[in-house]
Formats: sequence, C-alpha cells, structure tokens
Amino acid sequence: MKTPERMQVEGRALSCVVCEGGTFTRRTITLITSGVANSGFNKEVDAVTCSSCGYIHQFVRGVVQTVEEPA
Repeated sequence: MKTPERMQVEGRALSCVVCEGGTFTRRTITLITSGVANSGFNKEVDAVTCSSCGYIHQFVRGVVQTVEEPA
C-alpha cells in the first residue's frame, strides 16, 4: 500500500472536499468514454484518494503534484 502524501493543484494545497483531510494516495485510472473499451477514445486521469475518508478526487493528468516534505 502506498504511503499517503500531501498534494497540491496549481500551487494550492489539496484538501478533501468531504472531510477536509490533507493526505492522499495517487494512482492513474482509465475512464471509459465510449461504447467500445479499446477504441482509443478512453482518457486517463489522476485519481487521488483521501487517506481519512476514502473519497476519490479525479484530475486531468499532470495537474496534481506531490508536496515535498522538508527533511
């Protein structure tokens, strides 16, 4: 299992819209956007899951960045 991390979108800290949690795990998911799964029209998005409540936030790929924690 991945370690939860802080994330940001366009330089702003991401917080969960449900519980206001601040740590997430990230993965890429494929959205089936047409009637044929292998048609080439499907889109991949970044999905970040709140480590507190499990709500899944979806973003266009490349918009979400991991916040580097100071050492």
